[in-house]
Amino acid sequence: MKQFTPKSAVLFTLSSGMMALLMQACGGGGDAHAQTAATPDPIVGLWQSNVALKDCTSSAPLGAFRGLTNFNEGGTAIADNNQPSPTKGAAMGTWRKTGEGAYVVDLRFWRYLADGSPAGQQRLTRTIVLAADGKSLTSTITTQALDNADNVVMSACGSETGARIGS
Repeated sequence: MKQFTPKSAVLFTLSSGMMALLMQACGGGGDAHAQTAATPDPIVGLWQSNVALKDCTSSAPLGAFRGLTNFNEGGTAIADNNQPSPTKGAAMGTWRKTGEGAYVVDLRFWRYLADGSPAGQQRLTRTIVLAADGKSLTSTITTQALDNADNVVMSACGSETGARIGS
């Protein structure tokens, strides 16, 4: 059996210490990831909004509705509203940060005729500004109805005010 000498004890201690440092630097250790997880972007979460649409040229009101949007980490979003569901599907799309508290959201949803046949898509762009406290938002909206061949058949503009649901 080999004798454990003071020299081998020092080498063992140094190599063990180096291994521990290397593991920590590479993300080892039980809760290292939990302690360094990035804080999500302030827009991430569920929001409820009030939307008013108007004709972009004449400013004539086109209607108002309430909506829900879930902004996900990674830049995706899904939205729906209280308009009759036989005429549309849920909106899906992406969001990107354009400045401090400023975002652009691009959404699309399928449109249907009253008989259930496809009518095309709706394309929406929301330019959002979050309040400094991160609990409310305002936005301007542009939207275009596209037919089944992706030709623009109607355009509208709008405004939105919203509030975060939950914390």
